[in-house]
Amino acid sequence: MRKTLQRLGQTAAALALVGFSSTPATAAPITDNMYPTLNTSWDCPSSAALVRAGFCQTDNSTVTYFYNTSGLSSTAKSRIDTIAGRYNSTDLTFSYKSTVVWSGSGETDIVYFQGTIPDGYAGFAWCNDRVGSNPNRCDQHYVRFKNAAPGINTVCHETGHAVGLTHGRNAHYPLSNDDTRLGCMTNPSTSSSLGAHNVDMINATY
Repeated sequence: MRKTLQRLGQTAAALALVGFSSTPATAAPITDNMYPTLNTSWDCPSSAALVRAGFCQTDNSTVTYFYNTSGLSSTAKSRIDTIAGRYNSTDLTFSYKSTVVWSGSGETDIVYFQGTIPDGYAGFAWCNDRVGSNPNRCDQHYVRFKNAAPGINTVCHETGHAVGLTHGRNAHYPLSNDDTRLGCMTNPSTSSSLGAHNVDMINATY
């Protein structure tokens, strides 16, 4: 699907060059920032501790999530639910589960925690269980926040990683990490908006 999106952009550019202007051209995507890209240097982990972290795509378009009740505040939970609603504007379907499933065929896709993460980070996302038949997809991502009430921009950013969205420098072609067209995937993140480009990337993948 991402190749289709890229071909549409190339076709639109070619039509513009030869003078077909009666029909509005389909805009080419600004870059590909959905894992894997030519600028992602890690493999989707089959089992990973935080120190060997790497995120990838979620396993399918139906995304279940759970927030650990110890550590995260009611504000954090409200912000996670708000961001889940914004991801629901894409072809992904987010739904909260009150009971987490840690293993098996119905694992909870994203589990949010509060706890220790590397210095300099407000949040961290990584895959704990890669889909064996698809090396680019993950059965369960962990998202850990430094604070009990992470900013809604941080929640949007780390959730983006948990569905495969990268920083600008990991995109192909690379963008500045603070390119505002990447919405909440800028680094550091200053927006809680998913942004039109990230929506296109998600819809072209799932």
